[in-house]
Amino acid sequence: MKNPKEHITFSVPGKKRSVPIFIGKGVFEKISSIVPFTKYSSVLAIVDENVSQYWSEQIYKVLGKDACYLAIPPGEKNKTLSTVEKIWTTLSENGFDRKSLVINIGGGMVCDVGAFAASTYMRGIDFVQVPTTLLAQADAAIGGKTGFNFNQLKNTIGTFSAPVAVISDTSFLWTLRKREYHSGFAEIIKHALIADEKLFDSLSGKDITSLGNKKIAELLSQSTNIKCSIVEKDPFEKKERKMLNFGHTVGHAVEMSCQTLLHGEAVAIGMIAEAKMSLLSGDLVEKKFKKIENLILKTGLPNKVDATYKKQIAQKMLFDKKNINKQIKWVFLEDIGKVKVDVTLPEEIIEQGLNYIVK
Repeated sequence: MKNPKEHITFSVPGKKRSVPIFIGKGVFEKISSIVPFTKYSSVLAIVDENVSQYWSEQIYKVLGKDACYLAIPPGEKNKTLSTVEKIWTTLSENGFDRKSLVINIGGGMVCDVGAFAASTYMRGIDFVQVPTTLLAQADAAIGGKTGFNFNQLKNTIGTFSAPVAVISDTSFLWTLRKREYHSGFAEIIKHALIADEKLFDSLSGKDITSLGNKKIAELLSQSTNIKCSIVEKDPFEKKERKMLNFGHTVGHAVEMSCQTLLHGEAVAIGMIAEAKMSLLSGDLVEKKFKKIENLILKTGLPNKVDATYKKQIAQKMLFDKKNINKQIKWVFLEDIGKVKVDVTLPEEIIEQGLNYIVK
């Protein structure tokens, strides 16, 4: 990328500013022309340890010797308050003030935790998201949600805080493990399912896991535009933004119960369960349900979880953040590309939906 002028713009609701989202090969190398480093007193780069193994020299070359660096271990088990405290301690011990900047370089965990730490340190300092996984580029780094897991529940503690910029360099994707890469497609599929049937049909008609840099950037741009348009209408998840939680009521419960699954894998299973419930409740037709399940399987994502986790999954669904008075509020598909939110269901349909995803 010679000059990163083209980008998607996310307008921060209630604020007189917008977040530029740059997507493409080599865009990270141009970060200094995107982010005004001269306005900041100091810079902390928080780097996923896995990313550091492959990209440490490149990151150091781009950000330079004046930046402070902190490597943190990846994975949901490290998405905790203790990791946040490690970041706060680094900021404090190195004299970071309110004019400091945090750059989060890694997957969804690093983006969420690093953004939370920045949004709360000295009541909030600026941060930049540099997502390095497909899942983070498609979803986690966009929309201004930050947070960490608490008491074995997903993203229980967090804030809404928008970054200075999002820099999604597709070059990072090619050092991902195959399983990690495929996991990211779950959120792209979700965006198509809730808002764009044409995009869903396009995904179904090709092998999306074998796309090159240009095509994956185009797909990420389509997916990002969907999420931005939804979040701009409802930044604090009062109504429309709940659409983005399709598959996540079951998916988060699956992820926190069966901790060997990646986030995208758990969401894929959750989307199948919730699509099945949509079918059972009379909203979705059988033909469309099969198309959804077939695309998920074709993308190399799972559709089942071990039956020994079923009870735990059912219990954790009761703590979903959308729930009201301990009643689960579902996001349901009326059709591919059309959803409704705040749906309540009889226990027998929930039971059948969970039975479908266990083996």
